[in-house]
Amino acid sequence: MASDGIWVPDPDAEDKYPPPKKGMNRMTLKLIRKRAEHNEGIISTLEELTLHQEELVAIEPCLGTTCRKLKILYLQNNIISKIQHLHHLKDLEYLNMALNNVSKIEGLDKCEFLNKLDLTVNFVDVDELESSMDHLADREHLKDLYMMGNPCEANWPGFKNYVIARLPQLQFLDGEAITRSMQIIAKQQLPKLAVELRSLAQEKRDEKAQKEFVDYRDIDTDEKAPYTPEVRYAASFDASRRRLAIPTQVRLKMYEELAEEKAEKENRELRRQPRERDHAGEQRKKVERVRQREEEGKILQCNEGKWEFHFDEESVKGSIILDLHVSRHLDSSLIDLDIHPAYVSVVIKSKVLRLKLPSEVNASLSTAKRSKVTGHLLIEMPKINENAPTLFGKSKARAEKEERLQRLNGERKPGLGAPTKKQSVGVHAKPLDNRRPALSASMADLMVKDSSSRRKKDGMAAVSTRRVDDPPPPPAVVAAADDDDEPPPPC
Repeated sequence: MASDGIWVPDPDAEDKYPPPKKGMNRMTLKLIRKRAEHNEGIISTLEELTLHQEELVAIEPCLGTTCRKLKILYLQNNIISKIQHLHHLKDLEYLNMALNNVSKIEGLDKCEFLNKLDLTVNFVDVDELESSMDHLADREHLKDLYMMGNPCEANWPGFKNYVIARLPQLQFLDGEAITRSMQIIAKQQLPKLAVELRSLAQEKRDEKAQKEFVDYRDIDTDEKAPYTPEVRYAASFDASRRRLAIPTQVRLKMYEELAEEKAEKENRELRRQPRERDHAGEQRKKVERVRQREEEGKILQCNEGKWEFHFDEESVKGSIILDLHVSRHLDSSLIDLDIHPAYVSVVIKSKVLRLKLPSEVNASLSTAKRSKVTGHLLIEMPKINENAPTLFGKSKARAEKEERLQRLNGERKPGLGAPTKKQSVGVHAKPLDNRRPALSASMADLMVKDSSSRRKKDGMAAVSTRRVDDPPPPPAVVAAADDDDEPPPPC
């Protein structure tokens, strides 16, 4: 609450301290989701959450309403003044509120399974100690409690025995195990300690009532101040030596300066990051500019995106087919197509492709399809004059080459990159016109050729075995024929 520009505390308000300065954090869903990275950002099933050193000023309702499965909650080293909005965390087992501005233990009545509570270095004083113990007495599962550094623990010698007597379920207090003998002694001293505590509490209340409120912004950082929540809330930070100032100095300024430095650092990092592009918005603006220029008659062929394309006028008679090689993963919403009788204009991801057509087409009957496998954009445009000359037909040499490759496709050996047909028993795998001529000859011709080739080989072998310096072979001697062998005279 403000009056004439000066902040005045409201005793009925949940937050007794002024609103945080720019840069100090509030507990938001965005912050919780950011700290839930170990759970893939899912906060409904989150069991452990760490929000320490975040300059948080309060526990917001969003924590209990969204993270109902929490078992471990770290809120240490913040400037939280009140334990609140935890009534939905029924499964909470460990709560760490160390190094905060808590002056009273409350807000844990629904945390049935709370096992460990850490309130180290807070501001629970003797005037709120009795009500705090009343609140914790119903926590049957509470076994471990840390209260070191609180005013009630530092200024009252009977604090330890009083807490042990009031909380018989405790097993550890400030890290020290509680024995049976300690519990007996504490119970014996409880009546006396209770009376002493009430008197100390009344004195503390009177002292606080007479004390004037001091705005933390009016405290001089160079002079010492009492160790109170307001002073701790307004702690200072020695930026030159990068260390925390002593607790007796103004502490809220520390958190403000820390928050401002952290905010400036985050802003610098954001400015260094690449700018997030709005591809849909850029596409929409680009299409509007391109269509407007085309209406004005500013039509020039261009290919800003270096897209690969080719025309085909033979696959479909009387039509022109434009095959545009678009990336398979490109969203179709980033493609805008406009067909005119003389040219076609395509805007792909803010890049323009404008091509002049080889002949006039009927734009109203044209169709465009996109392949789900390759992502290519196939545009079919019927010609107005079906007998128009073909400019993008296949050349004769190219057609013969493709025909020859198709014919020889079955003759390629495995491993050369061409598919081969599977061999089967009793069936010739190659075409008949590719067989060797010798296989189609008769068996008699094969035998004759085989014998003649063998004789030639034998003669060549005989000649090759004769040495140059060898004497020539003797002439063949013809044996004289016997008289008995003479043929009989003709009759």
